[in-house]
Amino acid sequence: MGIELFLHNETAYKHSLSLMEQTGKAAVIHPTGTGKSFIAFKLAEDHPGSRICWLQTNISTGRSWKT
Repeated sequence: MGIELFLHNETAYKHSLSLMEQTGKAAVIHPTGTGKSFIAFKLAEDHPGSRICWLQTNISTGRSWKT
């Protein structure tokens, strides 16, 4: 069973895929707590052989994943 996205994230995911096909890159810029990480997880799940650059501006979020 794969990652299932909420509708607003599924829309952003599809737009990101389209941008990546057109330009080779995409960014998801949504408010805090709306599921941007899950969009990235879904991208990684659907493209296991690809390189993904994940930029995160809030260092405390990264720390919370380790606990």
